Amino acid sequence: MDREASIVSDLSCWATMAVFAIGLIVLAVHLKEVQVVASPDYNYEKARQSVRRVQTAGMRGRILDRRGRVLADNRRCVSIVCNAAAYQKRSWDATTEAITEAIRQIGRVIGRDTHLTERSIRRHVNQSLAIPLVAWRDLTDEELARFAERERLYPGFSIVESEERHYPFGSLASHLIGYVGRDRGSGDAGDEKFNFRDFELYGRSGLELYYNGFLRGVPGERKLLVDARGFTEREWVVSEPRRGPDLMLSVDADIQRVAEAQLKGVRGACVVMDPRDGSVLAFASSPSYNLNDFVPTLSQEVYDRYLNDPAKPLLNRASGGTYAPGSTFKPITALAGLSMGYPDNEQYDCTGAFELGNMKLHCARRWGHGPISVRTALKVSCNTFFCNLGCDVGTNAVISAAKAFGLGSKTGIDFTDDRAGIVPDDEWKRKTYGERWYPGDLAQMSIGQGMLLASPLQMAVVAGAIGTGYVVTPHLKAGAEVVRRPLPFDEHSLAVVREGMRQVVEGGSGERGGDGVEVSVAGKTGTAEFGPMSNRRKNTWFIAYAPADRPRAAVALIVEDGESGGGTAAPRVAEILKRMFNAR
Repeated sequence: MDREASIVSDLSCWATMAVFAIGLIVLAVHLKEVQVVASPDYNYEKARQSVRRVQTAGMRGRILDRRGRVLADNRRCVSIVCNAAAYQKRSWDATTEAITEAIRQIGRVIGRDTHLTERSIRRHVNQSLAIPLVAWRDLTDEELARFAERERLYPGFSIVESEERHYPFGSLASHLIGYVGRDRGSGDAGDEKFNFRDFELYGRSGLELYYNGFLRGVPGERKLLVDARGFTEREWVVSEPRRGPDLMLSVDADIQRVAEAQLKGVRGACVVMDPRDGSVLAFASSPSYNLNDFVPTLSQEVYDRYLNDPAKPLLNRASGGTYAPGSTFKPITALAGLSMGYPDNEQYDCTGAFELGNMKLHCARRWGHGPISVRTALKVSCNTFFCNLGCDVGTNAVISAAKAFGLGSKTGIDFTDDRAGIVPDDEWKRKTYGERWYPGDLAQMSIGQGMLLASPLQMAVVAGAIGTGYVVTPHLKAGAEVVRRPLPFDEHSLAVVREGMRQVVEGGSGERGGDGVEVSVAGKTGTAEFGPMSNRRKNTWFIAYAPADRPRAAVALIVEDGESGGGTAAPRVAEILKRMFNAR
């Protein structure tokens, strides 16, 4: 029995030793796994938890006119920022209080209150502790000097430089250029997201918005090493941000300046374009606004002033405003009639009024023009002639002619605001007003009144298309692809209308549209009444192209609440054409 007990005891010892040995082997394997194999993963996770990635904003490209003059630039902006690590206390509330008090003291030194509140400071401490807190932006030289004198008294506060948008000409082409605001950048890098992103300039309106992706710079990256509480201990640059490309426009600042001068003091708009390729040379809307009012941010006071101004200076009237085109539509009605076989020499007897049922439309010459042909009707802008012509050829013919010029559709311009306007028909009227289309609606549309609406940009396209014979897509970026299509009218019909428009300027209703211009001008006046009968008002138009034989410029100009197209709008267009064509 003793021998058997001894054998059992030995076996138990060997078994225990074997289990212990196996345990040591397993432990060794796991230690190797943790210390050798998995060490890079643990080190990576440790580094990931202690390193913060910051996306730094790229600098925005400039906007230039066709001659390289800078319309939108960047300027140096100096800010005071606070590194919260210099004010860390035992609690977050104490840290917030220390930063708040330091900002209050510095505000008294530089003479400017901060935009920060205690709540926003606390939010920064709780959520964005690793990055600097911007306490003041865009300091003046005097404010900067005051801070520099006492900077040593406020550890953790420093001066940093960045860029802000700057518009050298202030309000010039304001609706065209647009303005920017600041947003956090977006986008990931590789498989990991950024912890923080700088505020980046983003387009809010106009070309700044439409070409935002083009103008944006390439973001950079820096990394921050933080301690266990989240305060930054060290930082380094991974990649530098890069500036975005410059955007060169087809717009000529000189022509733009003249166009805006002709609209000074009135509400209206003017578009000048090259009808050969669609290059927009001027794009003016009045009243305008100063783009620098939006930099670095738009104050509530300034915003309220713009918003409550009855003249609506923020409204882009050039492509975003739609108006009844009035008699500037009559060349289209003429082409509709001629294309349907109306003889260009046929005489119509204007008695001074066109009657259709209970409707009576008067001519500008109340006693009538007598027998006139289509050329003379364009020259003197005879309402009764075109009411009769439109009703003769029918709704479909007039609508087809209007749509051939692109009316009722967007022009396709590279811009944020491109209104289609309205070319009404039976379907549209039933849907909008619940009524059918009447012959009186056609008579009104034939002279550019009623429910018909078009933008100044569209009417500039119309003017150029009559002069060249093809509709071109307008564009603002220099060197853009030329897109054009021929008008569906024969050359004889176009020649008749062109001759009528030439006569408009040579002794007709728009003779002041060519005053002093050293090349021949063809144009058409327009006066569109609107508002209640007790308070009728007029929008006054003039569209033109020049030279009349080989057009290199097409213009559409409207003045709200004017007297007449020939007296109010035409002379203003003449001043623009003189700037473009007269020898200097």
